Amino acid sequence: MGVDTSVTPVGDTPRGHNELENGQDVLVDVAKAYELPKPYRILGFNVWAYSHPRVQAIMLGSVLFMTVGMYNVVTFIGGAGQQTAWLSDMSNIALYTVFSAFCFVAPAFLNYFGLRITLCVGGIGYSSYVASLWCFNHTGNVPFVIFGGCWCGLSAAFLWCAEGTAITSFASEDKKGLYVSIFWSIFQFGVVIGAAIPVGQNWNAGTSNDSRVSDGTYIGLFILMLIGAVLGVFMYPWQKIVREDGSRVMLDTKTKSFKEELVTSWQVCRRNWWILFFWPMCWAVNYYNIYQSNDFNGVYFTVRGRALNTFISGCVQIPSAWILHIFTDKLPFGRRKRAFIAIVYVFITINAVWIGGYFMMKKTVYGLTEAERVDVYDPGYAAACAVYVLYGFTDATYNCYAYWFIGALSNRPDELSVYASMYRLLNALCQICAFALDLQGYSKEFMFGSSWAFVAAGPVFVLPIIRYWLKDTNMATSLEVYEAATVSEPQSDRDNKEEKRA
Repeated sequence: MGVDTSVTPVGDTPRGHNELENGQDVLVDVAKAYELPKPYRILGFNVWAYSHPRVQAIMLGSVLFMTVGMYNVVTFIGGAGQQTAWLSDMSNIALYTVFSAFCFVAPAFLNYFGLRITLCVGGIGYSSYVASLWCFNHTGNVPFVIFGGCWCGLSAAFLWCAEGTAITSFASEDKKGLYVSIFWSIFQFGVVIGAAIPVGQNWNAGTSNDSRVSDGTYIGLFILMLIGAVLGVFMYPWQKIVREDGSRVMLDTKTKSFKEELVTSWQVCRRNWWILFFWPMCWAVNYYNIYQSNDFNGVYFTVRGRALNTFISGCVQIPSAWILHIFTDKLPFGRRKRAFIAIVYVFITINAVWIGGYFMMKKTVYGLTEAERVDVYDPGYAAACAVYVLYGFTDATYNCYAYWFIGALSNRPDELSVYASMYRLLNALCQICAFALDLQGYSKEFMFGSSWAFVAAGPVFVLPIIRYWLKDTNMATSLEVYEAATVSEPQSDRDNKEEKRA
């Protein structure tokens, strides 16, 4: 297949590099094979072109900013903004059950339909969930909330697969952590802006709003989510994007059937069986959110306090991502050593925060009225708020390391889509488990202890991958490496490949 006209091969490529001279795709990762789009000169400043990978990373973060970021606002204020966590638990069990089922086909869907359609389809379901909660405030229609959760789960499977694949494939190897930090900062800024809505809506209510979020909160979030879904359509086609090191995001642009995409996904899993060691970390990522939201933030604080906690937690998660970026990208070591140092930092940070969280868990009491809960002006609020905010800090650290780690395993979108979906599949399964346990009334001690155990075990299990399978680079050093590999093949095999490319 020919190279897109918007992607220019480098002009000084040595003679003999037949793939580039004939205007064909190079099916191997190699730097400086293509030129980046030239920047625009505006008022004396160089401005990146729309197709620049950093611009696309910013746009991707903006899509998540206005969809998942707004959804997290509803989740983190506890009980989906309702009087109890029961409705939230029921709808989220439905959400993550559907989410889990569609994670199996999400990579094939993404690779078949493309990034833009997948992002748009993935964003619409979030607005339906918030609309169902808005409706419940007036009608008490529980089945509609369950339906909204199911639709949101279907959309989320596609959205998260697209997000994880795109952000890890847009970046060159030396900037994987940078791109994750860019995405996470914008995504969390959505939580910050979104959290400002319930803070403003509920601040003057004090302790007299009966622990229910107002209609204005749901309407504002609904509109933002719709805008985010539409924004996904305006992403630049990723088969045309060139990374900052001159390598191509999409190496293999052959059209495959949906069945062939499913087979490709299965082959990735079978070939890289060692990814099993990454599963415990994937499982732990969102399990702890249920304890933090429903068994701590949702029962310990007033609605005003919960909203403010969410706002501050979102603010803290932004620098958290950039601190991790220092460990993953900036340390003067090879990638494997940086991976090890970073995971040690993650492990120490998590356990330090959860040790502090233990003492706050012991002080948590269920069944308090709104007037009996801790409000922002009450003694002891600052210490309790600090614990919740530090939970957010470690959440960003954990997630950003996981995304960077996925990106370090491969540069190919067809492989990264499988890893990203696997990551989110296990996130969903753990949340089904956690919501079910919370719904059954398991104690705060059990929810706290199991959350801590899972999140502490995850970093330990990835050590074998770092030791035996993670590479310092997945790139070929030059096109000569690619040509040397083809020379070792029988002439008939090379002729057949050339005929297929033609």
